[in-house]
Amino acid sequence: MAFLHRHLKPFVSTSSLLSLARIAGAAAGFATQVLLARTLHASALGLFYSVTSLAAVMGMVAALGYPSIASRFVSRYREKGRAGLLAAFIAYVRTTVTRSAVLATSVVIAFAVFWPGLELDARIATGAAAFAIPAIAAIELNGSLASSFRRFALAYLPDTCIRPFVLLAALLILVALGATLTAPLTAGLFAIIIIGLAVVQYLLLSRTVPGAEIPETEVPPRYLRIWRREGPPLVLVALYTSFFADVDILLVTPLLTSADTAIIGICLKMALLVGFAVQVAHQVSVPDLADAHARKEHGHIDTIALKAIGFPLAATLGAMLVVALWGETILSLFGPDFTGAKVPLLILIGCQLVRALFGPNVALLSVIGAQRQNALLAVTALVVLVLTNLALVPPLGVVGAALAVAVATLVWLSACAVVLSRVSGLRTDALHVMSRALRERG
Repeated sequence: MAFLHRHLKPFVSTSSLLSLARIAGAAAGFATQVLLARTLHASALGLFYSVTSLAAVMGMVAALGYPSIASRFVSRYREKGRAGLLAAFIAYVRTTVTRSAVLATSVVIAFAVFWPGLELDARIATGAAAFAIPAIAAIELNGSLASSFRRFALAYLPDTCIRPFVLLAALLILVALGATLTAPLTAGLFAIIIIGLAVVQYLLLSRTVPGAEIPETEVPPRYLRIWRREGPPLVLVALYTSFFADVDILLVTPLLTSADTAIIGICLKMALLVGFAVQVAHQVSVPDLADAHARKEHGHIDTIALKAIGFPLAATLGAMLVVALWGETILSLFGPDFTGAKVPLLILIGCQLVRALFGPNVALLSVIGAQRQNALLAVTALVVLVLTNLALVPPLGVVGAALAVAVATLVWLSACAVVLSRVSGLRTDALHVMSRALRERG
């Protein structure tokens, strides 16, 4: 990444290079899903999705919300020249997350060993994936620290680009050698790769991040209380906003067969690939939204929101049209077990269309300083997702799982729009910004 940035800097920005890397990683991830679906039985693929989602969720929980607050405290202490306190904060959160991750790993391993009724493959796969939990927590925390120190490649590339390519290459090598892929083998390979990436990221970041200068026992208690209070409440928010697919796969695992879990997993991952266009457009709009809000130029916010709606709207509508016409053919890439999943796939891509239509309202909530309301809305949506899965999955199966995602998404985005309007008087939905644009032209 450094080599590319050095030679391409005159032509493209770091954010552009990172976006290209994420797109490449998404392509490698898609190829990996096709390979796994072709080489594993659907039930084994479902088991792999379940155990790796369990590891991802537990890793995020073990991080205790500190990745979400790290940039704020790092920036604060650097601006104030509090080098000792900065080093103490980093040492404290790393130590705390490590302890939490070891505990989470022990709990999952105990579950794999002692839970009655688990088949042998499920026990081995769960135990293997559990060893990735500390590495996942470390990557989340160190990625946030790297971003705070403007080491953006270290922050974003390990998980979004490098991991998919390494996993794909490792799987291709195993297939070429004639190895029979199983859920336990693939979960173990996943854990080894995550651990390796976490170690490399930590070593590279250690050149930038300061070491501890104040022992934890000498840190003023009021700082410890602040750190302990600020992080944990954001765990559920991070799970819903950053680990949505893993959370949903984990929720439906006890409600569906392993084969059906694989189907909804594939549909979720494909829909999130489409949703990448929405995510990028909204992220790119944040600096402009922040500037316009600071200048109180509400009319300009409408213009920015309109620009953030156009491309995602076209991309999601195009994706829905393609799936409606050739969905069976696309899904057949994954194998015959997946060709009947066009309806849930359309529903999940429709969720991305809804995100596009509501515009960057979630991003704007953060810009105007409504983090508390944003957090409460994400937690509410997570509760809705749990309840709708319990209500819809048993009678409707995979379609019910997709509908549960649709209900939770609609509740979340509608509530965000209402809160945004009440707090600031602003709207970013397509109906508002397009109608305003038409009135101004008329």
